[in-house]
Amino acid sequence: MGKRILVFLMGALLTLPLCGCWNYRGADELDIVVGIAIDFDKTAKKYKLSYEIANLSGSDKNGVIDSVIVESEGNTLFDAARNAKRREVNRLFLGSAYIVVISQALAQEDGISHVIEWFLRDAECRETMYMVLSQKESAKEILQSSDKEKSIVSVKLHDIISEDNKVTASSIKKMLYQVFDAIQSPRRSAMLAALNKIQNGDKEIWELNGIAVCKEDKLAGFLSPEESKYALFVEDELKGGILTLSMAGMQTDDISLEIHRNKTKKSFTYEQGKVKIRIETDTHVFIAENHGLLDVMDEELVKRIEEAAAEMIEKNISALMARIQGEFNTDLFGFGEMVYKRDLPLWRQLEPSWDTVFPTLEVTVSSKVRAVNSGFIR
Repeated sequence: MGKRILVFLMGALLTLPLCGCWNYRGADELDIVVGIAIDFDKTAKKYKLSYEIANLSGSDKNGVIDSVIVESEGNTLFDAARNAKRREVNRLFLGSAYIVVISQALAQEDGISHVIEWFLRDAECRETMYMVLSQKESAKEILQSSDKEKSIVSVKLHDIISEDNKVTASSIKKMLYQVFDAIQSPRRSAMLAALNKIQNGDKEIWELNGIAVCKEDKLAGFLSPEESKYALFVEDELKGGILTLSMAGMQTDDISLEIHRNKTKKSFTYEQGKVKIRIETDTHVFIAENHGLLDVMDEELVKRIEEAAAEMIEKNISALMARIQGEFNTDLFGFGEMVYKRDLPLWRQLEPSWDTVFPTLEVTVSSKVRAVNSGFIR
């Protein structure tokens, strides 16, 4: 009986260190970081971090919360992060961050792999943060609000990026881990949303401005918003957007097609020592605007609209592929990854020379468009 009591007491004592959270902090001891911007000062050779912090104590009577920017610098990213404590009473909490913004200079000269690696090593940071690239001179400028209204910039940007492929299809949304996986995969390249600020009346506003193309982990250039739409076609990440056509012989496009859904298939063949890529798109659209007042109940006319739209998609995807293969020379859409997954022996044969094989790939595009609704006039 004595031994049983002793074992029970020892077991009870062992549970004491396991109670509660090992790194518990009260909410009043933390500053909630909602966004991070990363710049590099070439002259001082220091990393500069800008944190957007939710100002919980500054909410107005309507419960609206604004934010403040806290900056720090250091010889490394981690050094800069720790140095922020010298300016803040509370510890920065990164577990609620929505977005990380990288400067052009940093992405172009040093690359982004070490930035992602630092975030992924940190136990607190979310790997689902959106990673974007600033088209302003610095990344910090993206997080700065020119609004007099109270707002949290990072939340706004997160929402803009989240909804884009359903509405305008002018950019792409990529999370931290997705960018890391793309760079580490056989495609060895990645796409990030490009963010700019433009003048709108008397104030600056944020604008998604296409896609930043990273070859290996360094910035190689940008795709325009229109090119980005067709990049989403190829990646099979298109959820919406508008296609415009000229069908009535007017000086401007007179037909707007709203993309309802799209499915893209990529395949390849290997014949006589040559890889051939085939891209097939199947797009359902609504006829959403008819400026020329054409008879969209006419089946023959609708068929011509579908064929014209399909031809336009084929033409624009082919032009995009020519630019990706020629100007960027990087396997942005993962054709090598497709070969790797479907025919490993062939990939092992092609991998050593893939950088020279890729620009010579013969890419065929086939598109099908179906108008499933011509809309109603009330």
